[in-house]
Formats: sequence, C-alpha cells, structure tokens
Amino acid sequence: MEQQRTPGNLESHLDELREAIAQVQVLDLSDHSHAYEEIHIKLEEALRSIDGK
Repeated sequence: MEQQRTPGNLESHLDELREAIAQVQVLDLSDHSHAYEEIHIKLEEALRSIDGK
C-alpha cells in the first residue's frame, strides 16, 4: 500500500532524522556504530517516503 506524500508526513520523517543525527553528537564512541545504523535506517525510510514507495 502506497503512502501519500504530505508535507506533514515528510516533515515528520525529516524531524526524526534530524533528531537521530543530533543524538549521535552526544554519544560515546562505542555507541556511534549503532547510532549511525539507526540514522541510515531513518534516512532510507525518509527517502522512500519522498519517493512514495
């Protein structure tokens, strides 16, 4: 089922991505790998939302 691209939906995904990136800046080095993995997942979700997939 295809998600509709709405400004609110897109902004929500981008806000989640911004929050994840901000969290990486305060993590210990040992936690960075997991955080980058989470950011990558959120980025892929945001891009799929933009593409409507």
